[in-house]
Amino acid sequence: MSAPDAFCTLPDSLVALILSKMPIKDAVKSCILSKRWRFLYTQMPQLTFDQLTFDPYEMSFCTSLNPLLISRVENIISNILLLHSRNLEGFHLHNNNTRVNFNRENVCKWVRYASRYNVQHLTLYDHTTFPIDLIEIPPPALFSCSHLITLNLGNYDLTSFPIDFVGFPHLLTCHLQYVQLTDESLVSFISLCPRLQKLEIRRDSELGNVVIFSSTIEHLRLERVKSLSLNCPLLRTLSGVLIEDLSVNGVVLPYELSHGTFHLEMDCGGTLRVLNMDWSPAMRIGHLSPSRFLHIVDNFQSLKKLVIHLSNRWVFRKEAGMDVPLLDLLHRLPNLHTLSMLGFFLQEVARDPIPDCLTPPHVNLKKICVDIHDFDHKEVAVISCLLQSMPSLQTLEIQLPEKLDESEIPDILDESESVYDYEGQCLKLLKDIMYMRRASSLARIIILDY
Repeated sequence: MSAPDAFCTLPDSLVALILSKMPIKDAVKSCILSKRWRFLYTQMPQLTFDQLTFDPYEMSFCTSLNPLLISRVENIISNILLLHSRNLEGFHLHNNNTRVNFNRENVCKWVRYASRYNVQHLTLYDHTTFPIDLIEIPPPALFSCSHLITLNLGNYDLTSFPIDFVGFPHLLTCHLQYVQLTDESLVSFISLCPRLQKLEIRRDSELGNVVIFSSTIEHLRLERVKSLSLNCPLLRTLSGVLIEDLSVNGVVLPYELSHGTFHLEMDCGGTLRVLNMDWSPAMRIGHLSPSRFLHIVDNFQSLKKLVIHLSNRWVFRKEAGMDVPLLDLLHRLPNLHTLSMLGFFLQEVARDPIPDCLTPPHVNLKKICVDIHDFDHKEVAVISCLLQSMPSLQTLEIQLPEKLDESEIPDILDESESVYDYEGQCLKLLKDIMYMRRASSLARIIILDY
């Protein structure tokens, strides 16, 4: 007699957990395997209804879905929730199919079911509510989900709350995507989540003057705020896009930083450790002077990691008697361990003469990432200077430019230059790097190609 299948010896709760990791259609189909499996799918701790549920392959070529098919999907979701026989850890309704528009009454009913099952992780995201003036208020049962730990809400109106809403006492993580908010409703929402640790808000309209006081928030991401003042003593990471005026725990950050795309990481004492800046045309700040750039850097002398990404050329405006500040940048950041010069930043640095070696050398820098654009000898000179000036360097990562098709080569090239010798330029760069002197015997050179 053969030994029983090991999978069949697993307890029902563990099998239900495995089923919850599968697409919901496949999990429900398992009911035909045997009498034991008939209702196992009703014990799944996580129920996820997403694109695999709403957009079957046979419907993908239809310009609009038959209302009967939508009704059938709605009945399936209702039946699965109605038959569910245990507490529900997660209910995720993520509809990004613009051809599927669920009945609001059904959505309210599903959230009410989830609330009765003490749902802890809830996703309600619906792409079908555009344009903005059609955004609806969330299902009323959402505000009775008192056991929520994670909330992912998309395309709903949160400008006001029910009178009897007392908050989400256990909520730790919240993602609000294209949710309609006001300055007051955002502050009220945060105050109604006394244990909130992570808040991420993505939006396409601007907030005004927002002041956030929170003794629990550790991770925060906001977009499009005119003025933001944070008093969050436990804040560890802050990411922002187009925030015109920003102060963090009493420290006013430079306009050029907060008005672009940035990411900050701090240690538990509030000291800044990681700064990621992305200067792009969307910043609308024009050109920077090197002296202003160095003034910004002076605010972050404790940095361990600096990432600078220039999305366009000629960001730095020339000043009389002052070069683009590679040397001053490194001298002002003595604790720096990682430096990433992405986009056109290396090219900006290479606009002025670069010495063979920095004096004094930078003893703490261990990793450098650079983007090459033109295979210019000045860019090579910068790489050589870095290799000879970093006695602790462990990794130099070089990203090669994207190879162009002949149709993409600029018209300004004459006929003799019409063939872009990408392979030859790469080979020459590799040879040049091989013969460069290195201050660190442990330094590895990593070449990345598109």
